[in-house]
Amino acid sequence: MASALSGGAAVTEQRFTDWKAILDPEFRRGEFPGLETPRAAVVRWIEVDEREQPTGNVQENPEHRPGPLWKGLTNVTTPATKAAAMRVVGWIDVATMRRLLLDCEVLVPLRDNGELELRRSDGRDFIPVHTTTVPPGVRRWRRIRVRDLLGEQTLIRLDAGWTMAEFVDFSAEVAGLERDPDRYVDEQAPEVSPRITELAAQLDQEYRLETGLVATRLRAVADWSRANGFALTAEECERYARGYARWVRNLRLNAAGEPVEWPDDLFANGLITHYDDGGAPAPVPWTLGKFEHANTGSGRFAWHRVLGAYVGFAVGECLALGNGDTLGPAAQQLLRHSETVMRGLPFMNVDGVVPAGFPPPPNPGSWLSTALGEGPGLPPNPLAAALPVTMVAGFELESVGLPLQLEIARALTDAEGEVVTAVDLLVRMFTPLLATGEFPEPIHIHLERLRSSRHSPANEIAAIVLAMREGRDIPDAEQIETLGDPSDPVAVAARAIFAAAKRHYDPWTALQTACRQSADPPLTAALTGAVIGARLGVPGFPAELVTTLRPLGVVDNVASDIYRYFNLHGVAKSPSLQERWAQRYPRD
Repeated sequence: MASALSGGAAVTEQRFTDWKAILDPEFRRGEFPGLETPRAAVVRWIEVDEREQPTGNVQENPEHRPGPLWKGLTNVTTPATKAAAMRVVGWIDVATMRRLLLDCEVLVPLRDNGELELRRSDGRDFIPVHTTTVPPGVRRWRRIRVRDLLGEQTLIRLDAGWTMAEFVDFSAEVAGLERDPDRYVDEQAPEVSPRITELAAQLDQEYRLETGLVATRLRAVADWSRANGFALTAEECERYARGYARWVRNLRLNAAGEPVEWPDDLFANGLITHYDDGGAPAPVPWTLGKFEHANTGSGRFAWHRVLGAYVGFAVGECLALGNGDTLGPAAQQLLRHSETVMRGLPFMNVDGVVPAGFPPPPNPGSWLSTALGEGPGLPPNPLAAALPVTMVAGFELESVGLPLQLEIARALTDAEGEVVTAVDLLVRMFTPLLATGEFPEPIHIHLERLRSSRHSPANEIAAIVLAMREGRDIPDAEQIETLGDPSDPVAVAARAIFAAAKRHYDPWTALQTACRQSADPPLTAALTGAVIGARLGVPGFPAELVTTLRPLGVVDNVASDIYRYFNLHGVAKSPSLQERWAQRYPRD
Protein backbone atom coordinates (compact mmCIF):
# COMPACT_ATOMS: atom_id res chain seq x y z
CA MET A 1 0.00 0.00 0.00
CA ALA A 2 1.57 3.32 -1.09
CA SER A 3 1.33 6.66 0.76
CA ALA A 4 2.40 10.23 -0.36
CA LEU A 5 5.16 11.78 1.75
CA SER A 6 6.76 15.26 1.61
CA GLY A 7 8.96 15.53 -1.43
CA GLY A 8 6.62 13.38 -3.48
CA ALA A 9 8.30 10.06 -2.52
CA ALA A 10 6.16 6.93 -2.28
CA VAL A 11 6.89 3.92 -0.05
CA THR A 12 5.28 0.52 0.45
CA GLU A 13 3.66 -0.15 3.84
CA GLN A 14 5.27 -3.14 5.53
CA ARG A 15 2.99 -5.96 6.71
CA PHE A 16 4.27 -8.04 9.60
CA THR A 17 2.98 -11.62 9.47
CA ASP A 18 3.92 -14.92 11.00
CA TRP A 19 2.96 -18.55 10.60
CA LYS A 20 1.15 -20.18 13.51
CA ALA A 21 1.19 -23.94 13.97
CA ILE A 22 -2.17 -25.64 14.50
CA LEU A 23 -1.45 -28.76 16.53
CA ASP A 24 -3.17 -32.10 16.60
CA PRO A 25 -5.88 -31.95 19.31
CA GLU A 26 -4.13 -34.71 21.25
CA PHE A 27 -0.74 -33.05 21.51
CA ARG A 28 -0.07 -31.00 24.64
CA ARG A 29 2.84 -28.58 24.70
CA GLY A 30 4.83 -28.78 27.92
CA GLU A 31 3.55 -32.23 28.87
CA PHE A 32 7.09 -33.56 28.49
CA PRO A 33 9.71 -30.96 29.47
CA GLY A 34 12.33 -30.51 26.79
CA LEU A 35 10.25 -32.08 24.03
CA GLU A 36 9.92 -29.79 21.05
CA THR A 37 6.72 -29.94 19.08
CA PRO A 38 7.11 -32.86 16.66
CA ARG A 39 6.54 -31.86 13.07
CA ALA A 40 4.23 -34.87 12.68
CA ALA A 41 1.97 -33.42 15.41
CA VAL A 42 1.35 -30.23 13.40
CA VAL A 43 -1.85 -30.36 11.36
CA ARG A 44 -1.27 -27.15 9.42
CA TRP A 45 0.13 -23.64 9.63
CA ILE A 46 -2.00 -20.51 9.29
CA GLU A 47 -0.65 -17.07 8.54
CA VAL A 48 -1.51 -14.40 11.13
CA ASP A 49 -0.89 -10.66 11.23
CA GLU A 50 0.59 -8.59 14.04
CA ARG A 51 -2.74 -8.81 15.89
CA GLU A 52 -2.74 -12.64 15.65
CA GLN A 53 -5.61 -12.48 13.17
CA PRO A 54 -5.63 -15.00 10.30
CA THR A 55 -4.83 -13.59 6.90
CA GLY A 56 -6.48 -16.46 5.07
CA ASN A 57 -3.29 -18.18 3.97
CA VAL A 58 -3.00 -21.80 5.06
CA GLN A 59 -0.33 -24.44 4.58
CA GLU A 60 -1.36 -28.04 5.24
CA ASN A 61 1.28 -30.34 6.71
CA PRO A 62 1.65 -33.48 4.59
CA GLU A 63 3.74 -35.04 7.38
CA HIS A 64 0.96 -34.82 9.98
CA ARG A 65 0.06 -38.06 11.73
CA PRO A 66 -3.16 -38.35 13.79
CA GLY A 67 -2.81 -38.87 17.54
CA PRO A 68 -3.07 -42.10 19.53
CA LEU A 69 -6.75 -41.88 20.45
CA TRP A 70 -7.78 -41.07 16.90
CA LYS A 71 -5.73 -44.04 15.73
CA GLY A 72 -7.57 -46.27 18.18
CA LEU A 73 -5.15 -46.83 21.05
CA THR A 74 -6.88 -47.23 24.43
CA ASN A 75 -5.95 -46.29 28.00
CA VAL A 76 -3.49 -43.60 26.91
CA THR A 77 -3.72 -41.99 30.33
CA THR A 78 -0.28 -42.11 31.97
CA PRO A 79 2.93 -40.37 30.88
CA ALA A 80 4.51 -43.73 30.09
CA THR A 81 1.65 -44.83 27.82
CA LYS A 82 1.62 -41.42 26.14
CA ALA A 83 5.33 -41.60 25.41
CA ALA A 84 4.97 -45.09 23.96
CA ALA A 85 1.87 -44.07 21.99
CA MET A 86 3.63 -41.05 20.45
CA ARG A 87 6.24 -43.41 19.09
CA VAL A 88 3.61 -45.81 17.74
CA VAL A 89 1.80 -43.09 15.77
CA GLY A 90 5.05 -41.63 14.44
CA TRP A 91 5.31 -38.40 16.41
CA ILE A 92 8.67 -39.34 17.93
CA ASP A 93 11.38 -41.88 17.23
CA VAL A 94 12.59 -44.70 19.49
CA ALA A 95 15.49 -42.70 20.91
CA THR A 96 13.18 -39.85 21.91
CA MET A 97 10.73 -42.31 23.47
CA ARG A 98 13.53 -43.79 25.57
CA ARG A 99 14.55 -40.33 26.74
CA LEU A 100 10.97 -39.43 27.71
CA LEU A 101 10.42 -42.74 29.45
CA LEU A 102 13.34 -42.13 31.78
CA ASP A 103 11.24 -39.73 33.86
CA CYS A 104 7.97 -41.67 33.63
CA GLU A 105 6.67 -43.77 36.49
CA VAL A 106 5.96 -47.40 35.70
CA LEU A 107 4.71 -50.43 37.64
CA VAL A 108 7.09 -53.34 38.25
CA PRO A 109 5.75 -56.56 39.82
CA LEU A 110 7.33 -57.60 43.13
CA ARG A 111 8.10 -61.11 44.28
CA ASP A 112 6.79 -62.43 47.60
CA ASN A 113 10.08 -61.44 49.24
CA GLY A 114 9.67 -57.83 48.10
CA GLU A 115 12.32 -57.98 45.39
CA LEU A 116 11.76 -56.81 41.83
CA GLU A 117 10.66 -59.51 39.45
CA LEU A 118 13.23 -60.41 36.80
CA ARG A 119 12.61 -62.61 33.79
CA ARG A 120 14.68 -64.13 31.01
CA SER A 121 14.08 -64.39 27.28
CA ASP A 122 16.43 -65.46 24.48
CA GLY A 123 19.33 -65.55 26.90
CA ARG A 124 18.72 -61.99 28.15
CA ASP A 125 17.49 -60.87 31.55
CA PHE A 126 14.84 -58.16 31.58
CA ILE A 127 12.49 -56.34 33.93
CA PRO A 128 8.75 -56.61 33.13
CA VAL A 129 7.28 -53.11 33.20
CA HIS A 130 3.61 -52.07 33.01
CA THR A 131 2.27 -48.61 32.25
CA THR A 132 -1.33 -48.65 33.51
CA THR A 133 -2.20 -51.84 35.37
CA VAL A 134 -0.55 -55.12 36.29
CA PRO A 135 -1.51 -58.56 34.91
CA PRO A 136 -3.64 -61.16 36.71
CA GLY A 137 -2.03 -62.75 39.76
CA VAL A 138 0.13 -59.76 40.66
CA ARG A 139 -0.76 -58.37 44.11
CA ARG A 140 2.25 -56.15 44.80
CA TRP A 141 4.28 -53.84 42.62
CA ARG A 142 6.72 -50.96 42.76
CA ARG A 143 5.83 -47.58 41.31
CA ILE A 144 9.13 -46.13 40.17
CA ARG A 145 10.68 -43.88 37.54
CA VAL A 146 12.40 -45.76 34.76
CA ARG A 147 15.70 -43.92 35.42
CA ASP A 148 15.64 -45.07 39.05
CA LEU A 149 14.81 -48.62 38.00
CA LEU A 150 17.81 -49.00 35.74
CA GLY A 151 21.12 -50.29 37.02
CA GLU A 152 22.86 -53.47 35.99
CA GLN A 153 19.65 -54.37 34.21
CA THR A 154 19.03 -51.99 31.32
CA LEU A 155 16.56 -54.08 29.34
CA ILE A 156 12.84 -53.73 30.11
CA ARG A 157 9.79 -55.28 28.54
CA LEU A 158 7.27 -52.47 28.20
CA ASP A 159 3.57 -53.37 28.33
CA ALA A 160 1.38 -50.45 27.27
CA GLY A 161 -1.86 -52.44 27.26
CA TRP A 162 -2.85 -52.00 23.61
CA THR A 163 -0.09 -53.73 21.68
CA MET A 164 2.28 -56.61 22.18
CA ALA A 165 4.80 -55.78 24.88
CA GLU A 166 8.11 -54.68 23.41
CA PHE A 167 11.69 -54.79 24.61
CA VAL A 168 13.37 -51.44 25.21
CA ASP A 169 17.12 -51.30 25.84
CA PHE A 170 18.41 -48.32 27.82
CA SER A 171 22.10 -49.30 27.75
CA ALA A 172 22.91 -46.17 25.72
CA GLU A 173 21.27 -43.94 28.35
CA VAL A 174 22.75 -45.49 31.49
CA ALA A 175 26.23 -43.96 31.35
CA GLY A 176 26.25 -40.85 33.53
CA LEU A 177 22.53 -41.18 34.27
CA GLU A 178 21.40 -39.50 37.47
CA ARG A 179 19.47 -42.01 39.55
CA ASP A 180 17.77 -42.18 42.90
CA PRO A 181 17.17 -45.91 43.52
CA ASP A 182 15.45 -45.17 46.84
CA ARG A 183 12.78 -43.04 45.17
CA TYR A 184 9.84 -45.41 44.78
CA VAL A 185 6.59 -46.48 46.38
CA ASP A 186 5.60 -50.11 46.91
CA GLU A 187 1.87 -50.64 46.44
CA GLN A 188 -0.66 -53.39 46.94
CA ALA A 189 -3.57 -54.39 44.76
CA PRO A 190 -6.85 -52.98 46.15
CA GLU A 191 -8.30 -56.47 46.70
CA VAL A 192 -5.56 -57.29 49.23
CA SER A 193 -5.16 -53.85 50.80
CA PRO A 194 -5.56 -53.64 54.58
CA ARG A 195 -8.88 -51.79 54.32
CA ILE A 196 -10.47 -54.27 51.92
CA THR A 197 -9.00 -57.26 53.76
CA GLU A 198 -10.52 -56.01 57.00
CA LEU A 199 -13.85 -55.37 55.31
CA ALA A 200 -13.86 -58.87 53.83
CA ALA A 201 -13.30 -60.39 57.27
CA GLN A 202 -16.11 -58.27 58.72
CA LEU A 203 -18.49 -59.40 55.96
CA ASP A 204 -17.60 -63.05 56.56
CA GLN A 205 -18.59 -62.59 60.18
CA GLU A 206 -21.66 -60.39 59.57
CA TYR A 207 -23.19 -62.80 57.04
CA ARG A 208 -22.03 -65.98 58.80
CA LEU A 209 -19.75 -67.13 56.00
CA GLU A 210 -16.61 -69.24 56.17
CA THR A 211 -13.52 -67.32 57.17
CA GLY A 212 -11.73 -66.00 54.09
CA LEU A 213 -14.59 -66.62 51.64
CA VAL A 214 -15.06 -62.99 50.59
CA ALA A 215 -11.32 -62.30 50.42
CA THR A 216 -10.75 -65.36 48.23
CA ARG A 217 -13.56 -64.31 45.91
CA LEU A 218 -12.15 -60.79 45.60
CA ARG A 219 -8.77 -62.10 44.53
CA ALA A 220 -10.41 -64.30 41.91
CA VAL A 221 -12.64 -61.62 40.38
CA ALA A 222 -9.80 -59.09 40.39
CA ASP A 223 -7.81 -61.50 38.21
CA TRP A 224 -10.78 -62.15 35.91
CA SER A 225 -11.20 -58.41 35.53
CA ARG A 226 -7.54 -57.81 34.68
CA ALA A 227 -7.67 -60.64 32.15
CA ASN A 228 -10.35 -58.60 30.36
CA GLY A 229 -8.19 -55.49 30.46
CA PHE A 230 -9.79 -53.78 33.45
CA ALA A 231 -8.58 -53.11 36.98
CA LEU A 232 -10.83 -52.98 40.03
CA THR A 233 -10.57 -49.93 42.25
CA ALA A 234 -10.79 -50.12 46.03
CA GLU A 235 -14.31 -48.67 45.87
CA GLU A 236 -15.34 -51.30 43.31
CA CYS A 237 -13.86 -54.07 45.45
CA GLU A 238 -15.87 -52.82 48.43
CA ARG A 239 -19.05 -52.55 46.39
CA TYR A 240 -18.71 -56.03 44.99
CA ALA A 241 -17.72 -57.56 48.34
CA ARG A 242 -20.85 -56.20 50.03
CA GLY A 243 -23.11 -57.44 47.25
CA TYR A 244 -21.42 -60.83 47.07
CA ALA A 245 -21.54 -61.50 50.82
CA ARG A 246 -25.24 -60.67 51.02
CA TRP A 247 -25.98 -62.75 47.90
CA VAL A 248 -24.20 -65.85 49.23
CA ARG A 249 -25.97 -65.55 52.60
CA ASN A 250 -29.39 -65.25 50.97
CA LEU A 251 -28.71 -68.20 48.66
CA ARG A 252 -28.03 -70.34 51.69
CA LEU A 253 -31.06 -69.05 53.60
CA ASN A 254 -33.30 -69.72 50.61
CA ALA A 255 -31.92 -73.25 50.25
CA ALA A 256 -32.71 -73.84 53.92
CA GLY A 257 -36.25 -72.58 53.45
CA GLU A 258 -35.66 -69.50 55.60
CA PRO A 259 -36.78 -65.97 54.67
CA VAL A 260 -34.33 -63.67 52.92
CA GLU A 261 -34.05 -59.91 52.95
CA TRP A 262 -32.79 -57.59 50.23
CA PRO A 263 -32.09 -53.86 50.61
CA ASP A 264 -34.54 -51.43 49.06
CA ASP A 265 -31.79 -49.90 46.89
CA LEU A 266 -30.08 -52.90 45.31
CA PHE A 267 -27.66 -50.94 43.16
CA ALA A 268 -26.36 -48.88 46.06
CA ASN A 269 -25.56 -52.18 47.80
CA GLY A 270 -23.62 -53.73 44.94
CA LEU A 271 -26.52 -55.70 43.43
CA ILE A 272 -28.57 -55.76 40.24
CA THR A 273 -31.78 -57.62 39.47
CA HIS A 274 -31.58 -60.87 37.55
CA TYR A 275 -34.65 -63.09 37.26
CA ASP A 276 -35.27 -66.73 38.03
CA ASP A 277 -36.89 -69.16 35.60
CA GLY A 278 -40.34 -68.00 36.63
CA GLY A 279 -39.59 -64.29 36.21
CA ALA A 280 -39.26 -63.51 39.93
CA PRO A 281 -36.50 -61.02 40.87
CA ALA A 282 -33.26 -62.77 41.86
CA PRO A 283 -30.61 -60.16 42.77
CA VAL A 284 -26.97 -60.92 41.99
CA PRO A 285 -23.74 -58.97 42.59
CA TRP A 286 -23.02 -56.38 39.92
CA THR A 287 -19.72 -57.15 38.21
CA LEU A 288 -19.38 -53.64 36.74
CA GLY A 289 -19.12 -55.18 33.29
CA LYS A 290 -15.51 -56.08 34.07
CA PHE A 291 -15.79 -59.82 34.67
CA GLU A 292 -18.38 -62.53 34.24
CA HIS A 293 -19.98 -63.73 37.45
CA ALA A 294 -19.76 -67.41 36.37
CA ASN A 295 -16.29 -67.06 34.76
CA THR A 296 -17.28 -69.08 31.71
CA GLY A 297 -14.23 -69.52 29.51
CA SER A 298 -14.19 -67.39 26.38
CA GLY A 299 -15.07 -69.10 23.14
CA ARG A 300 -15.29 -67.22 19.85
CA PHE A 301 -16.74 -64.15 21.57
CA ALA A 302 -15.60 -62.36 24.74
CA TRP A 303 -18.18 -61.92 27.51
CA HIS A 304 -17.24 -58.34 28.37
CA ARG A 305 -17.67 -57.34 24.73
CA VAL A 306 -21.01 -59.10 24.41
CA LEU A 307 -22.29 -57.40 27.55
CA GLY A 308 -20.84 -54.08 26.37
CA ALA A 309 -22.78 -54.37 23.12
CA TYR A 310 -26.07 -55.22 24.86
CA VAL A 311 -25.74 -52.48 27.48
CA GLY A 312 -24.54 -50.00 24.85
CA PHE A 313 -27.64 -50.74 22.76
CA ALA A 314 -29.96 -50.07 25.70
CA VAL A 315 -28.03 -47.00 26.87
CA GLY A 316 -27.98 -45.45 23.40
CA GLU A 317 -31.71 -45.82 22.90
CA CYS A 318 -32.55 -44.52 26.37
CA LEU A 319 -30.33 -41.49 25.80
CA ALA A 320 -32.18 -40.67 22.58
CA LEU A 321 -35.55 -41.17 24.27
CA GLY A 322 -34.50 -39.20 27.35
CA ASN A 323 -35.67 -41.91 29.74
CA GLY A 324 -33.54 -44.46 31.56
CA ASP A 325 -36.33 -45.75 33.82
CA THR A 326 -37.56 -48.30 31.29
CA LEU A 327 -36.07 -50.05 28.31
CA GLY A 328 -36.95 -48.55 24.95
CA PRO A 329 -38.94 -50.61 22.43
CA ALA A 330 -35.87 -51.53 20.37
CA ALA A 331 -33.99 -52.75 23.47
CA GLN A 332 -36.99 -54.82 24.50
CA GLN A 333 -37.04 -56.38 21.05
CA LEU A 334 -33.30 -57.02 21.29
CA LEU A 335 -33.94 -59.08 24.43
CA ARG A 336 -36.96 -60.86 22.95
CA HIS A 337 -35.01 -61.76 19.80
CA SER A 338 -32.28 -63.11 22.06
CA GLU A 339 -34.82 -65.25 23.88
CA THR A 340 -36.18 -66.54 20.57
CA VAL A 341 -32.84 -67.70 19.18
CA MET A 342 -32.09 -69.51 22.43
CA ARG A 343 -35.50 -71.17 22.41
CA GLY A 344 -35.50 -72.05 18.73
CA LEU A 345 -31.89 -72.92 17.87
CA PRO A 346 -29.52 -75.61 19.14
CA PHE A 347 -26.52 -74.26 20.98
CA MET A 348 -24.30 -76.09 18.45
CA ASN A 349 -25.60 -75.99 14.87
CA VAL A 350 -23.50 -78.65 13.17
CA ASP A 351 -25.30 -78.80 9.80
CA GLY A 352 -25.77 -75.04 9.42
CA VAL A 353 -29.47 -75.34 8.60
CA VAL A 354 -32.25 -73.27 10.14
CA PRO A 355 -34.37 -75.80 12.06
CA ALA A 356 -37.92 -76.49 10.93
CA GLY A 357 -40.42 -74.52 12.95
CA PHE A 358 -38.07 -71.61 13.62
CA PRO A 359 -38.90 -69.17 15.06
CA PRO A 360 -40.98 -70.74 17.82
CA PRO A 361 -44.18 -68.91 18.75
CA PRO A 362 -43.90 -66.29 21.48
CA ASN A 363 -44.08 -67.54 25.04
CA PRO A 364 -46.11 -64.99 27.03
CA GLY A 365 -45.41 -66.94 30.22
CA SER A 366 -41.62 -66.91 29.91
CA TRP A 367 -39.45 -65.40 32.59
CA LEU A 368 -38.47 -62.60 30.21
CA SER A 369 -42.07 -61.73 29.39
CA THR A 370 -42.84 -61.61 33.10
CA ALA A 371 -39.80 -59.43 33.77
CA LEU A 372 -40.49 -57.01 30.91
CA GLY A 373 -44.25 -56.88 31.26
CA GLU A 374 -46.44 -56.14 28.30
CA GLY A 375 -44.42 -55.03 25.31
CA PRO A 376 -45.23 -52.18 22.95
CA GLY A 377 -46.77 -54.57 20.41
CA LEU A 378 -44.53 -53.47 17.54
CA PRO A 379 -43.61 -55.65 14.55
CA PRO A 380 -40.23 -57.40 14.81
CA ASN A 381 -37.35 -54.98 14.37
CA PRO A 382 -34.77 -56.62 12.09
CA LEU A 383 -31.94 -54.25 13.07
CA ALA A 384 -32.53 -55.04 16.74
CA ALA A 385 -32.06 -58.70 15.78
CA ALA A 386 -28.58 -58.17 14.32
CA LEU A 387 -26.77 -58.62 17.64
CA PRO A 388 -28.57 -61.84 18.72
CA VAL A 389 -28.18 -63.19 15.18
CA THR A 390 -24.43 -62.54 15.41
CA MET A 391 -24.28 -64.55 18.64
CA VAL A 392 -25.51 -67.77 17.01
CA ALA A 393 -22.06 -68.13 15.40
CA GLY A 394 -20.37 -68.34 18.78
CA PHE A 395 -19.02 -71.80 17.94
CA GLU A 396 -16.07 -72.13 15.58
CA LEU A 397 -17.85 -74.35 13.04
CA GLU A 398 -17.41 -74.04 9.29
CA SER A 399 -21.16 -74.34 8.74
CA VAL A 400 -22.01 -71.56 11.19
CA GLY A 401 -21.23 -68.32 9.45
CA LEU A 402 -22.78 -65.34 7.73
CA PRO A 403 -25.11 -67.26 5.38
CA LEU A 404 -26.72 -69.02 8.34
CA GLN A 405 -26.86 -65.81 10.35
CA LEU A 406 -28.72 -64.03 7.54
CA GLU A 407 -31.11 -66.96 7.05
CA ILE A 408 -31.91 -66.80 10.76
CA ALA A 409 -32.45 -63.05 10.49
CA ARG A 410 -34.88 -63.54 7.61
CA ALA A 411 -36.79 -66.23 9.45
CA LEU A 412 -36.81 -64.27 12.70
CA THR A 413 -38.07 -60.96 11.32
CA ASP A 414 -39.35 -61.62 7.76
CA ALA A 415 -36.59 -59.29 6.61
CA GLU A 416 -35.96 -58.81 2.91
CA GLY A 417 -34.36 -56.40 0.47
CA GLU A 418 -32.59 -53.41 1.99
CA VAL A 419 -33.38 -54.65 5.47
CA VAL A 420 -31.28 -57.77 4.90
CA THR A 421 -28.49 -55.57 3.53
CA ALA A 422 -28.55 -53.51 6.73
CA VAL A 423 -28.50 -56.63 8.93
CA ASP A 424 -25.69 -58.06 6.79
CA LEU A 425 -23.62 -54.91 7.36
CA LEU A 426 -24.21 -54.95 11.12
CA VAL A 427 -23.41 -58.64 11.51
CA ARG A 428 -20.18 -58.15 9.58
CA MET A 429 -19.25 -55.40 12.05
CA PHE A 430 -20.35 -57.14 15.26
CA THR A 431 -18.68 -60.49 14.52
CA PRO A 432 -15.05 -59.28 14.63
CA LEU A 433 -15.73 -56.63 17.31
CA LEU A 434 -17.10 -59.24 19.73
CA ALA A 435 -14.28 -61.69 19.10
CA THR A 436 -12.06 -62.88 21.90
CA GLY A 437 -8.72 -61.10 21.86
CA GLU A 438 -6.35 -59.42 24.24
CA PHE A 439 -6.51 -56.01 22.58
CA PRO A 440 -9.63 -54.24 21.24
CA GLU A 441 -8.93 -53.37 17.63
CA PRO A 442 -10.18 -49.98 16.42
CA ILE A 443 -13.51 -49.86 14.61
CA HIS A 444 -11.94 -48.26 11.55
CA ILE A 445 -9.54 -51.20 11.22
CA HIS A 446 -12.51 -53.53 10.85
CA LEU A 447 -13.96 -51.13 8.29
CA GLU A 448 -10.72 -51.17 6.32
CA ARG A 449 -10.90 -54.97 6.15
CA LEU A 450 -14.52 -54.76 5.06
CA ARG A 451 -13.60 -52.18 2.40
CA SER A 452 -11.02 -54.59 1.02
CA SER A 453 -13.50 -57.47 0.86
CA ARG A 454 -15.69 -58.48 -2.06
CA HIS A 455 -18.92 -58.17 -0.13
CA SER A 456 -20.93 -55.48 -1.92
CA PRO A 457 -22.51 -53.15 -0.88
CA ALA A 458 -20.91 -53.54 2.58
CA ASN A 459 -17.48 -52.76 1.13
CA GLU A 460 -18.86 -49.65 -0.57
CA ILE A 461 -20.44 -48.41 2.66
CA ALA A 462 -17.20 -49.08 4.52
CA ALA A 463 -15.28 -47.03 1.95
CA ILE A 464 -17.71 -44.12 2.28
CA VAL A 465 -17.59 -44.12 6.09
CA LEU A 466 -13.78 -44.30 6.10
CA ALA A 467 -13.54 -41.39 3.67
CA MET A 468 -15.92 -39.35 5.83
CA ARG A 469 -13.90 -40.19 8.93
CA GLU A 470 -10.89 -38.49 7.37
CA GLY A 471 -12.81 -35.20 7.57
CA ARG A 472 -11.97 -34.89 11.23
CA ASP A 473 -12.73 -31.16 11.39
CA ILE A 474 -16.00 -31.37 9.48
CA PRO A 475 -19.01 -31.22 11.85
CA ASP A 476 -20.43 -34.69 12.48
CA ALA A 477 -23.99 -33.41 12.09
CA GLU A 478 -23.18 -32.17 8.59
CA GLN A 479 -21.54 -35.42 7.51
CA ILE A 480 -24.01 -37.89 8.95
CA GLU A 481 -26.98 -36.47 7.04
CA THR A 482 -25.27 -37.33 3.75
CA LEU A 483 -25.55 -41.05 4.52
CA GLY A 484 -28.66 -42.09 2.65
CA ASP A 485 -32.38 -41.60 2.90
CA PRO A 486 -33.37 -41.42 6.60
CA SER A 487 -36.16 -43.93 5.94
CA ASP A 488 -33.71 -46.52 4.58
CA PRO A 489 -32.58 -49.16 7.12
CA VAL A 490 -29.16 -49.23 5.43
CA ALA A 491 -28.82 -45.52 6.25
CA VAL A 492 -29.61 -46.25 9.92
CA ALA A 493 -26.91 -48.92 10.06
CA ALA A 494 -24.38 -46.80 8.15
CA ARG A 495 -25.00 -43.74 10.32
CA ALA A 496 -24.57 -45.76 13.49
CA ILE A 497 -21.28 -47.19 12.24
CA PHE A 498 -20.10 -43.74 11.13
CA ALA A 499 -20.79 -42.17 14.55
CA ALA A 500 -19.00 -45.03 16.31
CA ALA A 501 -16.04 -45.09 13.90
CA LYS A 502 -15.41 -41.35 13.91
CA ARG A 503 -15.88 -40.73 17.64
CA HIS A 504 -14.95 -44.15 19.07
CA TYR A 505 -12.67 -42.50 21.64
CA ASP A 506 -15.54 -40.38 23.00
CA PRO A 507 -18.71 -42.50 23.46
CA TRP A 508 -20.70 -39.54 24.71
CA THR A 509 -20.05 -37.52 21.54
CA ALA A 510 -20.68 -40.56 19.33
CA LEU A 511 -24.06 -41.19 20.95
CA GLN A 512 -25.01 -37.52 20.78
CA THR A 513 -24.16 -37.52 17.07
CA ALA A 514 -26.49 -40.47 16.56
CA CYS A 515 -29.23 -38.92 18.69
CA ARG A 516 -29.28 -35.65 16.72
CA GLN A 517 -29.66 -36.94 13.16
CA SER A 518 -32.79 -37.74 11.21
CA ALA A 519 -32.66 -41.52 10.57
CA ASP A 520 -34.60 -43.04 13.51
CA PRO A 521 -32.46 -41.43 16.26
CA PRO A 522 -33.32 -43.96 19.04
CA LEU A 523 -32.45 -46.97 16.89
CA THR A 524 -29.37 -45.32 15.40
CA ALA A 525 -28.13 -44.34 18.86
CA ALA A 526 -28.81 -47.88 20.10
CA LEU A 527 -26.73 -49.39 17.31
CA THR A 528 -23.97 -46.81 17.84
CA GLY A 529 -23.87 -47.78 21.51
CA ALA A 530 -23.76 -51.47 20.60
CA VAL A 531 -20.80 -51.00 18.24
CA ILE A 532 -18.86 -48.95 20.80
CA GLY A 533 -19.77 -51.30 23.63
CA ALA A 534 -18.62 -54.30 21.61
CA ARG A 535 -15.19 -52.74 21.41
CA LEU A 536 -14.77 -51.06 24.81
CA GLY A 537 -17.12 -53.00 27.09
CA VAL A 538 -19.34 -51.43 29.73
CA PRO A 539 -16.41 -49.61 31.43
CA GLY A 540 -15.86 -47.72 28.18
CA PHE A 541 -19.07 -45.70 28.68
CA PRO A 542 -19.40 -42.74 31.01
CA ALA A 543 -20.50 -44.16 34.36
CA GLU A 544 -23.53 -41.87 34.58
CA LEU A 545 -24.98 -43.35 31.37
CA VAL A 546 -24.81 -46.88 32.76
CA THR A 547 -25.97 -46.13 36.30
CA THR A 548 -29.06 -44.25 35.09
CA LEU A 549 -30.24 -47.34 33.19
CA ARG A 550 -32.54 -48.76 35.84
CA PRO A 551 -33.35 -52.04 33.99
CA LEU A 552 -29.62 -52.80 33.81
CA GLY A 553 -30.12 -56.17 35.49
CA VAL A 554 -32.37 -57.70 32.85
CA VAL A 555 -30.00 -56.60 30.08
CA ASP A 556 -27.05 -58.14 31.94
CA ASN A 557 -29.12 -61.28 32.55
CA VAL A 558 -30.02 -61.89 28.89
CA ALA A 559 -26.58 -60.95 27.58
CA SER A 560 -24.92 -63.39 29.98
CA ASP A 561 -27.43 -66.11 29.10
CA ILE A 562 -26.94 -65.86 25.33
CA TYR A 563 -23.18 -65.71 25.82
CA ARG A 564 -23.22 -69.00 27.75
CA TYR A 565 -25.67 -70.60 25.34
CA PHE A 566 -23.61 -70.10 22.18
CA ASN A 567 -20.25 -70.78 23.83
CA LEU A 568 -18.21 -73.96 23.66
CA HIS A 569 -17.37 -73.63 27.36
CA GLY A 570 -20.91 -72.80 28.46
CA VAL A 571 -24.13 -74.79 28.03
CA ALA A 572 -22.46 -77.23 25.61
CA LYS A 573 -20.16 -78.58 28.31
CA SER A 574 -22.51 -78.39 31.28
CA PRO A 575 -25.29 -81.00 31.65
CA SER A 576 -26.71 -79.01 34.56
CA LEU A 577 -26.96 -75.87 32.41
CA GLN A 578 -28.57 -77.89 29.62
CA GLU A 579 -31.24 -79.05 32.06
CA ARG A 580 -31.75 -75.51 33.30
CA TRP A 581 -31.97 -74.02 29.81
CA ALA A 582 -34.67 -76.54 28.91
CA GLN A 583 -36.71 -74.98 31.74
CA ARG A 584 -35.57 -71.39 31.25
CA TYR A 585 -35.91 -71.28 27.47
CA PRO A 586 -38.42 -74.03 26.61
CA ARG A 587 -38.83 -74.78 22.92
CA ASP A 588 -42.59 -75.32 23.12
